[in-house]
Amino acid sequence: MEVEWVVFDAVGTVIDPEPSVAVAYYNIGTKFGSERTPDDVRTRFSAAFAETEREDFSQGTGGLTTNAAVEEARWRHIVAAVFPEVTDAEGCFQELHDYFAKPTAWLPFDDTLSTLHSLSERRIRLAIASNFDHRLHSICDGIEALSLFEKRFVSSELGFRKPSKQFYRAVIAGLNVPAERVLMVGDGLQNDVEGALSVGMHAVLLDRRSAVSAHDGVAKPGGSEYSVIRTLTELQGLLS
Repeated sequence: MEVEWVVFDAVGTVIDPEPSVAVAYYNIGTKFGSERTPDDVRTRFSAAFAETEREDFSQGTGGLTTNAAVEEARWRHIVAAVFPEVTDAEGCFQELHDYFAKPTAWLPFDDTLSTLHSLSERRIRLAIASNFDHRLHSICDGIEALSLFEKRFVSSELGFRKPSKQFYRAVIAGLNVPAERVLMVGDGLQNDVEGALSVGMHAVLLDRRSAVSAHDGVAKPGGSEYSVIRTLTELQGLLS
């Protein structure tokens, strides 16, 4: 495919928390009196996060509107659901919220920097588009690999969350190119692939555990297709 821009999802695609979210929550929770095990923390976090996602989609398109206050409320709800027993709920929330704004809480994947450099050398422009909040800016500013992104699109600043068409239309408008000149790459089938395809962008699903070849197209309703890759380095073979 011939594209001018490649847009990457953030968490799970180019960066991942290190240590894991569950371990970070466990470590900070214990400081505020939590006696939960790491496995319990992991289970409660997953359930609370999934609940917020279900609530968004249960409201239809209107549930995908967002802003900074909405996102802070989302994370307050998740932290409270994981640690209802802590003695200082506000302190626990603030420490967790601030922790995940730090570049040191995140690591780029092994294939992130090399892929971004290779694409940049081919004069392909790079952007990042995420359902994160304003904290993504401090993370990008502090991680060298992410400095190659010319543009950042953050849902809480655009007013809409992925996979809404409004989010992706805002991305296209910000890049100032036709949708068919943009490729979205992410690890979420609904948020990244289906959202991008819905507005005419190209899309690639990153599934690091997949056995599918990068050159096997996957048929989608309406005739659209996307490819599955196992590593970011496989992007090279998909772009002309």
